[in-house]
Amino acid sequence: MSRIKELARKRTLTAAFLALIIFGAVYGFAATLNVSAAQLSAGNATVGSCQAIGSPTGTYTIAYDASVPGYKVSGVTVTGMDPACDGKTVAVTLTGTANASIASGSAVYSSAGANTQVNVSSLVGTPTASSVLGVSVAVNG
Repeated sequence: MSRIKELARKRTLTAAFLALIIFGAVYGFAATLNVSAAQLSAGNATVGSCQAIGSPTGTYTIAYDASVPGYKVSGVTVTGMDPACDGKTVAVTLTGTANASIASGSAVYSSAGANTQVNVSSLVGTPTASSVLGVSVAVNG
């Protein structure tokens, strides 16, 4: 009977030792994650925004396409950009039913000449105008 108790104690000690090693490894990997104000990633840091006042708004433009036949989205114009976001990448996502992504694109914003808009003319995916239910805008970088 003491042999069984000894084996059970060894298994318990081995399990505790392995759990401690795994916890230490995971904690060590998490400690190596970099966090900065210019990059969003896992970690804990204050992330500054170049958009001090207001929010950029995306509106899409449409063009007739005889192959549909009907109207397709030809691009997105983002207005209300803050000049402090100069040189940042503006990403847009067009969403449809169930908030699913149906097209996306990006462009680099330039505040030259007090410009407060950016045009995203190259989209991955060209949905019909009737399938677009929302436009999401994100400023990256």
